[in-house]
Amino acid sequence: MSEIECRANDWLFNAGLVGFINIVGKKNVRMEGQSVFFDEALLDGFEEKYFDYFIREYEETLSWYKIVSFKVEMEQHRKTDFADFDEKALDRLNDYIANVAKYYLKSASYASVYPLIDASVDPAQWGKNLAKVGQLKKKETFAEKRAEIIQEVKQVYPKLDQIIAFCESDKGKKYLAAKNVIYTVIKNGWNGVSFLNPQTKEKDCYVDYRDNFVAPVVEYRETDLEKAKFHCFTCNRPIKNLKLDLSFMNETGFDTARKTSHVWDFNNDIAVCPLCKMIYSCVPAGFTYVYGNGIFINDSVSAEALHEVNEKIRYEILHNHEDSLTQTSPYRALIEAITNQVEDKRHYELADIQVVRYENEKYRFNILSKRALNIFHDSKNALKMIQKCGFKEGTLNVNFYQETVRRLMNNENLFTFIHKAMYLKVTNVSNTYYHMGHVGSLLEINTNFLKEIEAMTEISKGRIWHINKCGNEFKKAYPEHKRGGFNYKMLNALKTNNRDAFMDIILNSYSYLGKTIPDFFLESFTSDETFKTVGYAFMVGVNGAIESDDKDKDGGNDNEK
Repeated sequence: MSEIECRANDWLFNAGLVGFINIVGKKNVRMEGQSVFFDEALLDGFEEKYFDYFIREYEETLSWYKIVSFKVEMEQHRKTDFADFDEKALDRLNDYIANVAKYYLKSASYASVYPLIDASVDPAQWGKNLAKVGQLKKKETFAEKRAEIIQEVKQVYPKLDQIIAFCESDKGKKYLAAKNVIYTVIKNGWNGVSFLNPQTKEKDCYVDYRDNFVAPVVEYRETDLEKAKFHCFTCNRPIKNLKLDLSFMNETGFDTARKTSHVWDFNNDIAVCPLCKMIYSCVPAGFTYVYGNGIFINDSVSAEALHEVNEKIRYEILHNHEDSLTQTSPYRALIEAITNQVEDKRHYELADIQVVRYENEKYRFNILSKRALNIFHDSKNALKMIQKCGFKEGTLNVNFYQETVRRLMNNENLFTFIHKAMYLKVTNVSNTYYHMGHVGSLLEINTNFLKEIEAMTEISKGRIWHINKCGNEFKKAYPEHKRGGFNYKMLNALKTNNRDAFMDIILNSYSYLGKTIPDFFLESFTSDETFKTVGYAFMVGVNGAIESDDKDKDGGNDNEK
């Protein structure tokens, strides 16, 4: 067997290269500069390694895992002879029967591989024979019927044992979990060929993958290409024909036979060698996905760096999360991985980093410059504060963390988002899951952004805290029945950037209270950014509670760095 070299290339190939390393294991390849070397022997049984990787990494997110993991609760109840089996346990059992066991066993994707696991049984029929247990009639209580319910539970448990044993067997996990990852993970990267071809005749997805992606590589390596007239579009290796293209790649490939207008002079030259096609099939392993959203960092200074940063992202998302996975997990993992300056050997200062996100079945691209990395690092604590904050706008769920990171990566300030968040809160709109302190965190992040782009340098974090406190003191003195009108007029002046109207409102309000206007309002005339920052900082104090007077002992220090 000989050694094969693959060099880093464009972002899509790099994602496939990282995926390949993940699948075969870093210890089995050699990385030098932008090249990855591996022995051809690694292709033996590659289809098994391919699916094993996805099943291992995404195991707890799979419907297969939902089926087999209920075994733990069953064993606990058996161990205590159902002494701790209560009404909540009954509800969990019935939910499992109806929404897990019965639901998944009848799915077409599962049914298609039952013969490969054990042709002598019919799990779909097992699911049909299942029924909820311990159903209470009106006026009946769980305590009164508990003995009868326990007997019903004991009768249904053996049926569940049979289902779980079938699913968690070696072949059960191999094929059922593989079906899960095909449609929840792999399909995000490519579609339409091999086991994702609706017309495929091969029932075994492992065999189908090997025949479509691995076997052609072995054959290609044994072919005499001395007289080949064409070259691979990606790696420039010689190829005999243009049959292999990238039409199977989502949102990047196209049908070269039907869409000749996509290539120069209508003559297609976009074809790849079998090796590159196999690497492209590993793109889903290079990205890290959560609920259909994926992320990949194209830090292509070297193959080692490329793999390392994406390994951190994957670990943060799939294995180091304290809470359940959400759509914001990729963003959170991105920030954690690139701002952990203590562990990083390289501080991401050598070159700009390309971030590729897969959202709503589309690829989106950003460049993380050194400036953006500094903002994320300086705002690390504030970002943690807003991780679980958001609001619902119609059917759209807006998360503070996700929206903030997206805007910062696009080099946008947060003023419009701060305004919307504050307006929704002061007008008591429902489905808002945050308080005014979280809006203050948004303002802190935005201030770091403005300082980094040198749009505003004169206001420190301590100064903003001082303005918040003055706003809170104003709130205590100002009549509550007048506060609604005050909020509306102030926010409108800030939104329209009307400094004259803003100062008129402040002058009238402080005159009404018979108090001196704080001098920081004079700063609002220096620039638009300072005006909005001072205004929103004051409004945060007017509409929020100061948690404690000693939150920041140096809060009033204007010279705070």
